[in-house]
Amino acid sequence: MADTMPGIMSEIVEPVAPSLAKQRGPFARVFALGWRYRKMFFLSLAMSAISGIVFGYLLFVIDRMVRAWASIQSALDNHGEISPADLVTAQELMGQTVWELLALAPIAAAMAYLALYTGLRLANACIRDLRQAFVAHLVNLDLSFHSRAAKGDLMTRMMADLDGVRDMVQRLYGRILTKPPEILALIAYITILNWQLGIAAFVALVPLTLILWRVVGRMRRHSRTARVALANNLITFEQITSGIRVIKAMGSSEREDQRFAGSNQYLYERQMRVVSTKAQSEAMTNGAIFLILAALLWLAGILFAKGLAEPASLITVIAALGKITSDLRTLQKSVNDVVVHIPAAERMFAILDQQPTLQDREDQRSCPVPQRLISLENVHFAYDVDHQEVLRGIDIEIPVGTTVALVGASGGGKSTLLDLVPRLHDVSQGRVCWDGVDVRQYRPSTVIGHCAIVQQDPFLFDDTVFNNIHYGRPTASREEVEAAARRAHVHDDILRLEGGLGYETPVGDRGSRLSGGQRQRVSIARALLRDAPVLLLDEPTSALDATSETHVQRALEELMRGRTTIIVAHRLATIQHADRIYVLGGKDDGDQQGMIIESGSHHELLLQGGVYSRLVAQQHLD
Repeated sequence: MADTMPGIMSEIVEPVAPSLAKQRGPFARVFALGWRYRKMFFLSLAMSAISGIVFGYLLFVIDRMVRAWASIQSALDNHGEISPADLVTAQELMGQTVWELLALAPIAAAMAYLALYTGLRLANACIRDLRQAFVAHLVNLDLSFHSRAAKGDLMTRMMADLDGVRDMVQRLYGRILTKPPEILALIAYITILNWQLGIAAFVALVPLTLILWRVVGRMRRHSRTARVALANNLITFEQITSGIRVIKAMGSSEREDQRFAGSNQYLYERQMRVVSTKAQSEAMTNGAIFLILAALLWLAGILFAKGLAEPASLITVIAALGKITSDLRTLQKSVNDVVVHIPAAERMFAILDQQPTLQDREDQRSCPVPQRLISLENVHFAYDVDHQEVLRGIDIEIPVGTTVALVGASGGGKSTLLDLVPRLHDVSQGRVCWDGVDVRQYRPSTVIGHCAIVQQDPFLFDDTVFNNIHYGRPTASREEVEAAARRAHVHDDILRLEGGLGYETPVGDRGSRLSGGQRQRVSIARALLRDAPVLLLDEPTSALDATSETHVQRALEELMRGRTTIIVAHRLATIQHADRIYVLGGKDDGDQQGMIIESGSHHELLLQGGVYSRLVAQQHLD
């Protein structure tokens, strides 16, 4: 299969991020993440050091025992018998050794437990911090970022990539930073016993290091493509689950099964490349370790034959080499695991490196409640610098307390214009002013704080009805929540919900347990509770049936009373009483797309006989 996914997967792109070359590398950043908990690391390191000392003492005990038995064997060879005193000494030494080993056993077990516990605690603390930082940063990123980012990709970063970073931290602080000192300490111990073998063991580390270094780059490349493939696979799955109604209605189950099969096979092939590289690395490392071990044993035999090494020392050296071999294998596997997870760290940091363009700054002031006028002056807007402008030369005045409607064919930028008023985006050219002051002089959070938004497809959290309304103003009392529901004409519906739980009824995912009209009125109750002076309505009734629209329209009239309201509408019956209506050119209006082509009251626009008049005629309105 080609490296590029076929079909829809080739259209999925990752969010644009600043070059990581300008930042510290992912390895250094993961190290810095764990360094915040260096006390825990040093405690783990101390436990590992004590474990090393225990093992070193075990080698000393082995050396002592071998020397004692070698002395007895020598006496047998030379004299044919062992003196009672030597036998008693040997037995006492054996008893002492047994007691020493019994004493060392709980110490070794405790050190192993504490070393593992502190290492895992450090890794989980790091991931807790990174997860919190990720979500905190994500919710502060601009809407333009979220419009580009696929939800499945963000979920992959939050789940799979975060787990990868956890493994990376655990291997880094639990193995890679602790095993080399242990290996060097064992080599130093061997050097004390026999300097020739010690130097040879140290030199033998060079080819192992070169082997690991050679494999690292290839494994990192394959791991990066595997991570992207995993993200695309989850994006495909998320699209299937989110669009299951459309899939069922179109009879496309088999087509989606085939599409996921292609994504799944691509992921499998990318992962197998990683597996193959890891297997090659392990095979090369293990082969090199056995060759080095054979060479060291061959050297030990030569030294013994020349009388440059004692048998007792050789046995201890062999035991130490066995431990070094085990540690080298552990180190090699840990390095492989870290390299495999570096792309996961890169993907996490790519999001954290995104800088929101709209954020509160100290040189900005708080936005006051508008008292006279909200205006858009020669506003131009494009989502990206290189893209076509969505809005061009927009001039609108909205006196406080009035209602302004935005209508027109699709593609005219009506919803985008609505987002500019609360400063969810900044204009590319021109100004959005509240009482004559450019909103860019205000902190964004204080501008949006004076606005309430009701959308065409209201979002409800998978929580109770009460908590969804209460979200509008977390300090509100229960009486205020119920009062808002009554004003939104949804109180009686809430009390009649299945299960008899009333306001404590769970609404389901995105409010799936409520009807469309009920969801919209709950969102209106939330907006009423917020009690913001500026109200933004984005086609609040376009997706409702006639009965639901009637209930929602009554709720909207209550919501709009006494507020500055901007409403986007396709159903023109809902905006006939607006103080002023602006008609924006859509995709079918050619050069006038994204521009105001008509403005006036309902009756003024009818008399003009232009675009608005034709829209009214199409909807059979008076």
